[in-house]
Amino acid sequence: MPRQQINLEPYRDEIVALFQHGISSDSISRTLESRYNIQVRERTVQSRLRKWGIRKRHRTTTADEVLHARIKLLFVQDKLTDKAMLKLLRQDGYDISERTLRRLRFQLGLHARASVEEQEQASERTPAIADDRPVS
Repeated sequence: MPRQQINLEPYRDEIVALFQHGISSDSISRTLESRYNIQVRERTVQSRLRKWGIRKRHRTTTADEVLHARIKLLFVQDKLTDKAMLKLLRQDGYDISERTLRRLRFQLGLHARASVEEQEQASERTPAIADDRPVS
């Protein structure tokens, strides 16, 4: 006979708030037991959070068109480095990692530029190609 499912809906807001404040699933289960005398396992808390669509990291950065436009502006017009863009984006309220910024920049077709020194070094290493076209 399967176990009776515990109704955590009355405690949903509290569980979600605790989770979003960085409290572990184990601590949440202990909190529910101490406050409401409800015995739930850590895995039950985790499965309910999944069922409710609650995640620790928000995956909205890949679909946020305003963020994409801001990245394009900072990269193309302002010619900022990833670190400088990251600082401004975080000041704007975006919780974005450097890796996510690089991934988004790549998806948007914004590839990192080589510095002037790197471009000169690359041209020195690459032999000049003879061009038979007349110079105008």
